[in-house]
Amino acid sequence: MPKPDVSVERKAQILAAASRIFLKKGFETARMEEIAEEAGLSIGGLYWYFKSKEEVIFSLMDDLINSDLNEQRALLEAPGSVMERLKQYVRSSVPSAQTLSPLFSDFYALGGRDPRVQVRFQTYFHAYRQIIAALLAQGIARGEFRTFDVNHGAILFAALYEGMLELAMLDPENINGIIELLHSIDILMQGLKPDGGIDAKTK
Repeated sequence: MPKPDVSVERKAQILAAASRIFLKKGFETARMEEIAEEAGLSIGGLYWYFKSKEEVIFSLMDDLINSDLNEQRALLEAPGSVMERLKQYVRSSVPSAQTLSPLFSDFYALGGRDPRVQVRFQTYFHAYRQIIAALLAQGIARGEFRTFDVNHGAILFAALYEGMLELAMLDPENINGIIELLHSIDILMQGLKPDGGIDAKTK
């Protein structure tokens, strides 16, 4: 009988191990031998699936991006108001994002030097903004929000989310990422309500 194809499971096992090693040591100093040992594989077994550390890094980035975008896409079909769904996304995504924040700092640093990483980030944030814009458009259609440019709103949400995570990473004793993001969403959404916007207050 032919052996079952375990390549998908094995690659996931390797990327999980690589994530742990990169969090401990960073991209620069981590070695393929350490990733192989963490994954419970021989170095030859690791190189069977990934030809270089660079390939591991890019595959890990793609895996994390796809996972996050899938979670965001699920918001479009989830029950509840747009505010409730955005808050649920914060509650479910921030703990993992905070754990992985040193990893993303390495990705950002690499993006400043490598056009391939820049393209990945650009593609990710484009899809991210499209999803959030579609979600905000649902809120307008349902009467939850006044009419506004949802593309600008999506950029604002992305900046708020990413910026708050960065602040929480730099000052974790004073900034709780989840609590501050939930408060910030309350403030943002209050301004978008049909009777809560600047235009309504100045008429």
